[in-house]
Amino acid sequence: MTEERVILADCCEDWILEWGGFYEPGASFSCPECDTGWTKRERGAFRRADGREFVRRERRGPDDAFRYLAAADGHEPLVERCCAKILLAHGSAMADGRFTCPVCRTAWERRTDRVHGLRLPTFDKEGLREPLAIQAGRTRPFLVGLSEWTPTRD
Repeated sequence: MTEERVILADCCEDWILEWGGFYEPGASFSCPECDTGWTKRERGAFRRADGREFVRRERRGPDDAFRYLAAADGHEPLVERCCAKILLAHGSAMADGRFTCPVCRTAWERRTDRVHGLRLPTFDKEGLREPLAIQAGRTRPFLVGLSEWTPTRD
């Protein structure tokens, strides 16, 4: 299975989901956190400076909806936004074992592995080449493959 990965920074997605609807079609803007350039093509459609296009979508549940940006060409990320938000916000505190995302119903397995001598929560699901770990970033945490994880420098 070839893994096609579309990288969309959480900061850009957060900005567009909250404020993108206020830009006029054709307007250019930048993410205030990472400075990535964007253009609003039309209602609910945005083009990143590198030419990749994303469209605003929503998953509906019985009592609520979850908004996200999807790749317009169909090459979606390896981890859905709903799963990433849950794992980043709550994954470290979760108990080891199975977890199912309430939004997209993806089944996850949370484990504690030893990496670089440290106990690290990891997250695996069907179709991933390797488990994921939470990597501390400059402005916010993000998910990386376990082989890419590095300890934070204090």
